Amino acid sequence: MKNFYKILIAIVVLVGSAELTKAQSTFSLPYPGATHTYSFDAVGSTNTTTWWISKNADGSSPLIATEYEFVTTGTGPGEYDVTTDFNQGAFTNQLTGIGISSVTIKWNGSASNKYYLFLEVSDATCSNLKGYMIDVQTGAFNALIADVTGSATPGTVDTSIANDITPLTCPDETSRSPIVNEGTYSLGTSALVYRVNREFTNTTNGWIVDFDALIAGATISNVKDASGTTITDASGYTIGGDQDYILVTVTVNNVISTPDVELKINATNTKDLVTNVTDDDGTDNSATHTFNDIPTIGTISGS
Repeated sequence: MKNFYKILIAIVVLVGSAELTKAQSTFSLPYPGATHTYSFDAVGSTNTTTWWISKNADGSSPLIATEYEFVTTGTGPGEYDVTTDFNQGAFTNQLTGIGISSVTIKWNGSASNKYYLFLEVSDATCSNLKGYMIDVQTGAFNALIADVTGSATPGTVDTSIANDITPLTCPDETSRSPIVNEGTYSLGTSALVYRVNREFTNTTNGWIVDFDALIAGATISNVKDASGTTITDASGYTIGGDQDYILVTVTVNNVISTPDVELKINATNTKDLVTNVTDDDGTDNSATHTFNDIPTIGTISGS
């Protein structure tokens, strides 16, 4: 029996490690949408430094900043802001300055496969060049869901999905019809709100979200994107590339013991519409809202 538990623990550790590894973006193996810093030490503070990115290992044909963005800007003589000047046709597509030994780069959603980051350092007489290969993990896409019912800021994406889960609530009483012998007696309905956001946001790719079937008595009644625009279901909910989350309203019929309402992302049909890469992490595809029971009132009688 002890051996069985050891094996079980080992399996759990291995699975957990695999999920952690998959979810980690590193400076050498970044995900599209990630931001990382790259540094070379022993760079002279008075030397001229020139940074650029190329698809070629020899450093030729520096890339215009569409697949990436230099967050760091140039310093010293000849300073310019790369993200602005690229759009104005800067002839070198390079970041220049004095003693720039570290740069921060955003990898956009269109980035894929190998890139080479180069640093050239020059003094009054000589120059030196070093490059570093970066392999962007092509097509990483992940949608996450959280129950944000009752939140004052439902569109705010918490760093931990667990922090967004709403505590137990009572079913909404505002729509009930309490008269038992006139009209239709009803405990009413409750409206729940779930947020679905994509993990990698530095992209302009459109995306689509689909859901598994809900429990009986529950329906998706409204879906809005971050701009407040209503989205209708057409074999899934298609979201614009400039929108990073949607808010999904689910309406459920109240009963004395209203069952848990789970909204689950359909990973097969949820994907990036440019790369067609589907949701790659099933551990954050489900959110559940739990209700407290309603106190019972029996049948009326009189004499």
